[in-house]
Amino acid sequence: MKKLLILLSIFMIATSCETPESSSQVIGYSVATDGERTDILAVSEDIGSVWATYIDAHNSRDLEAIRALDAVDFSAFGPAGEVVEGTDAHIEFLTEWFDMNNPKWTILWSISNRGENSEGETDEYVTAGHQVTLSVDGNDITVYQVIDASISDGKIVSFNVFQQERGQASAE
Repeated sequence: MKKLLILLSIFMIATSCETPESSSQVIGYSVATDGERTDILAVSEDIGSVWATYIDAHNSRDLEAIRALDAVDFSAFGPAGEVVEGTDAHIEFLTEWFDMNNPKWTILWSISNRGENSEGETDEYVTAGHQVTLSVDGNDITVYQVIDASISDGKIVSFNVFQQERGQASAE
């Protein structure tokens, strides 16, 4: 009888405990062109690793790996108004840019998230901050970029680059 009471007590304790909610955590919202707001949710790091692999391919100048990670309908929007549409155009752009500026990225932070677009479809994104070293006229300069990338099925669909060049603090 004593064993039965112990087992019954364990069962009651186990079934009465609250379990954490299995849904994703809301970390923000997105506003559609019609003004409707939808939640942005935190997601697993799986898509963050896709972005890290993509940046590694850029740093090693592995154009075939970049090509393999670009989605069929790839597009990119650069910090100075550049628009690159299609993987072939992307590879052409990178080939020239790698030769001219020898860019080297260091990922400083990365956030993976998911949101619903205006058509009710779910999109996954990685927003990441980078320190980038560029060679400009033979001198190395450092810029900081925030890149917001749309990722689907392990492929980079599109990304937007926002860039900041930091000046020196005044001596005054």
